[in-house]
Amino acid sequence: MLSKAAKNDIVKRFSEIFKANPSVVLVEYKGLTVAELEGLRSNLKDADTEFKIVKNTLLKIAAKDTEVEQLSDLLAGPTAIAVCESDPAAAAKVFVKTAKDMPSLVIKGGIVEGNVVGVDEITAISKLPSRLEMMAQLLGALSSPMSNLLGSLKQMQAKLLYALEAIKDTKEETAVESKEEAAVEAKEETESESKEESKTESNEESAVETKEETAVESKEEAESESKEGSKTESNEESAEESKEES
Repeated sequence: MLSKAAKNDIVKRFSEIFKANPSVVLVEYKGLTVAELEGLRSNLKDADTEFKIVKNTLLKIAAKDTEVEQLSDLLAGPTAIAVCESDPAAAAKVFVKTAKDMPSLVIKGGIVEGNVVGVDEITAISKLPSRLEMMAQLLGALSSPMSNLLGSLKQMQAKLLYALEAIKDTKEETAVESKEEAAVEAKEETESESKEESKTESNEESAVETKEETAVESKEEAESESKEGSKTESNEESAEESKEES
């Protein structure tokens, strides 16, 4: 059993580590043998990663007021912690490969560059090139013949020109389409105005015709009334004459 002084030393040490905002991965190691744990620790050491089995209560105290405090809920059960200060991709590769070979190893989650990550994110990070792999690729590119370099530059130039040409074609097509749409809209607007004018003229003609018809009807009605009046007077005169003769 650890003494109080030893526990304080562990808390102080990990508190200082956590404040430096390293990449951290938490795993459950239940079911792994001592030999398997030692093999995992050795592989992580090659990836510049420290692997420790520490009591959850001590880690929670050390993680207080640091980024790692976000992982407090994962600090339960038999948990081991891996701290990587330089190359999280290399550490992720070790964990993902080991988890495939040893199903007893369970990746819980972690923090990479201040971001909380789960199993899926750690798996994705493991597919990225490690620092050593990127350095090897860079050295390979620098040591390639100049012809290969020129060929790569020409390919990049060709891709850039192709992209610019595609953008130009797209803009021209858009301009033509806009012009055609404007012409169609102008034509439709002209036709609409023409229809409105024709409708207005037709309404005016109908109004004139109606007015003329009304005038004719009024005239005919007046003439008819005049005739009726004359007829009535004539009948009255005839009746008067007949009366006098009698």
